[in-house]
Amino acid sequence: MKKRIIYLVLIAVSCAGLIGCGKVPVKQYYILNYLPSANRDRLYPNPYPFTIRLRELDIEEAYNRPQIVYRQSPFQLRYYVYQVWAVKPTRMITDLLNKHLVTANLVSSVIRRFDEGPRPDYELNGTIEALEEYDSEELWFAHMCIRLNLVRLRDGKTIYTRRFDHRKKVFQHEPEYVIREMSALMEYIVNQAIHDIDVKLANEMGIKMPQNSTEDSTTALSGDSTITGE
Repeated sequence: MKKRIIYLVLIAVSCAGLIGCGKVPVKQYYILNYLPSANRDRLYPNPYPFTIRLRELDIEEAYNRPQIVYRQSPFQLRYYVYQVWAVKPTRMITDLLNKHLVTANLVSSVIRRFDEGPRPDYELNGTIEALEEYDSEELWFAHMCIRLNLVRLRDGKTIYTRRFDHRKKVFQHEPEYVIREMSALMEYIVNQAIHDIDVKLANEMGIKMPQNSTEDSTTALSGDSTITGE
């Protein structure tokens, strides 16, 4: 009888503990997303008569996981447990880049595999070097660092390379707002890359460009902490 009473007391304590803990946390799934628009300041009014093969981007190993990364120090990475990417970061960012390139109508064809369209003239590849929330007690930032390269396939020469390393302030300290600002950074980076590639392809075709079009434009985003590029 005494053992039964002890058993019932243990069950009651366990139930009380479960009630006190409240709801079990549920995973939240996020994606980068924005609606790309065509670039109106093109150097060549029509699509360049080239095919670009877009290769899935590489990623630094620390970011190659479903958990969203955040840090409070240059020397330590942390990973959210319940805030995760809905799609692999490499696939998610490559898909967005593909969508933006197609919308921009920069070239006659954009392919992902060699067997899905015309023989490519160029390959666009790159590496995601950082994709993270960077925060302190008072300031939060979305941070994205990507290097993109354009390779001319007939001779293997890299005709364009640029490293984009940008941070943008997050004014509401919640992961969803970090992802929104990351999406804005992604849109900004791809717009810059398309402008750069426009200049390179015009040069490949021997099109004479206005002098100011060859300058590297890095107009700051509202709320940006740092914008750098090569």
